[in-house]
Amino acid sequence: MNRKVMRDEEQYAQLFARVTTEKAIGESSAFYLCLPGTAERIARVVPGAKMLMILREPVERTYSAYSLLRRDGREMLSFEEGLCQEAARKQQGFEPMWWYKELSLYTAQVQRYLEVFGRAQVKVLLYEELFANPGQMLREVFAFLGVREEVEINTSVRYNVSGAPRSRWLHTVLYRLSDTSNALAKHVKPALAWKAMGTFLLRPAPEMNPETRAELQAYFAEDVGKLEELLQRDLRSWHRRESGLLQKS
Repeated sequence: MNRKVMRDEEQYAQLFARVTTEKAIGESSAFYLCLPGTAERIARVVPGAKMLMILREPVERTYSAYSLLRRDGREMLSFEEGLCQEAARKQQGFEPMWWYKELSLYTAQVQRYLEVFGRAQVKVLLYEELFANPGQMLREVFAFLGVREEVEINTSVRYNVSGAPRSRWLHTVLYRLSDTSNALAKHVKPALAWKAMGTFLLRPAPEMNPETRAELQAYFAEDVGKLEELLQRDLRSWHRRESGLLQKS
């Protein structure tokens, strides 16, 4: 996916070429949080930028990243094997999506943005709360951005759903058709390909091995505690997951 990364500043500026009188504009990347120096570079160009972060319970986020790569036919190893290969893959230049555990250690990543932008410009949301009450969370986001809070947003559609392909061959074809760099994709609407994939090709991802889950819960426990102190908010739902009192939804 590195071929899709935008590295040219002028090309990046074209994303906002049609901006006129909008009160708030923005874009997003799952990797801004983890890549060193990103916060500082953003601050140099847009010092008044407001940062929105959505953090998912770390064990679930780790497995979700793995499941997405399995879904797309890029990860051929088991989850446990992929975890063991994480450091070696990073050394080999694999993109952050493959840093399964590292990206789920949130405290240092969030702290970097708080130090660069200050708490007034950074808002942290929990994935679980957003999923449980999207209307309320969106109103908080709108207030943070200084735009109208009463706008109704359709949150019923789920994007980028993970799962296990029922047909690896057909899934690979549709996945490539959704790639805008593919010449054939110009003649097929990607949305149709992804819709077909979502309704026909995917089945739920298999459950994580309980022993692996327990090991990851122990691994992330200290960082969750530090994040709780940093954000000055209650992360008891994540702790309940760690103690096994909260079942996977």
